[in-house]
Amino acid sequence: MTKNNQTFEMKMTRLETIVKSLDEEEVSLEKSLELYQEGIKLSQECDNILKNAELKVEELNKDTDDDGE
Repeated sequence: MTKNNQTFEMKMTRLETIVKSLDEEEVSLEKSLELYQEGIKLSQECDNILKNAELKVEELNKDTDDDGE
């Protein structure tokens, strides 16, 4: 599975791994920067997924509210 096709859960797992690596392991400055950059990207992608899910829920709730009137 390519990185673009990763599920939200897969992205979160990778992000958790990155955070642990930066917190616990001794990594070079270059590797730390790579991991940090990847983590920022994953964080933004996860945020977008959550925002889209929230919009869908709001739409569904609006549809439900409209049907009940």
